[in-house]
Amino acid sequence: MDHTDIEEQQIVDRYVMGKLPAEEAERFEEHFLSCPECLDRLELAESMQRGFKRAASEDAARIAAARQLAVVAWLARLSRSRQMAVLAMTLLVVAVLPAGLALRELARERERSAAGSHRAGEIEKLRSELDASRRDLTAERQAHTSAAEQLAQARQPQGNVPILFLDAERGTGEPSVRLRLPRTPGWIVLALTIDPPHQPSYRATLLDARGHEVWHGGDLRLDERDSLSLSLPSTLLAPGDYALAVEGLAPGRKPVPAGRFAFRVLPAA
Repeated sequence: MDHTDIEEQQIVDRYVMGKLPAEEAERFEEHFLSCPECLDRLELAESMQRGFKRAASEDAARIAAARQLAVVAWLARLSRSRQMAVLAMTLLVVAVLPAGLALRELARERERSAAGSHRAGEIEKLRSELDASRRDLTAERQAHTSAAEQLAQARQPQGNVPILFLDAERGTGEPSVRLRLPRTPGWIVLALTIDPPHQPSYRATLLDARGHEVWHGGDLRLDERDSLSLSLPSTLLAPGDYALAVEGLAPGRKPVPAGRFAFRVLPAA
């Protein structure tokens, strides 16, 4: 930046008035810090700017004083009764104006308080939702861990697996077959003898003593001994009476009852 550009573009005046772009102002500052001539110009321009502002302030004071004198002269031309009325009105305005401002400020404060309460409610709601999500996540992780443990146990060879050979019940008395739950969770095998006529496939529904469904499975096929084999985790059963309702399935036909197989589960010894 040279002096010719500074003169032609009125850099000093524009800098003092704050109209110089940031990049040009930065370059000019780097320049006048090492240029005594530009520094003198800058001080002169700033002193002139201060003089203009002071003169403008004095003019504003004179205008205000002239207005006050005009008001006094106008009051002097009024009768005494009208002067008293004007003064009373002025006092009323002076008294009411602070009250109005106070009411407006009170209304604003109430609005701010209401907004703050609303934000606090939203924050509390978000916290509750976050806590619920954390609890759900913890429960899901525990269920996943338990399922992984059961899967790992199921993949291991097991001995002494309880096997129940069940025939269809002919009456509605107490179950004649008993099953005692193992001490450690494992698998239970149910072998169901199906009487003819046989169907292409079967489905079975396990019900507890109250008739509530405990398990349901479909697409079951007979083995070479005309039996259905089901493997259930022992954790699925609690002590009590159970019944397996089996139905035969054939394409294009309604399900056909194939037997009711009842048994009683005893607690672990």
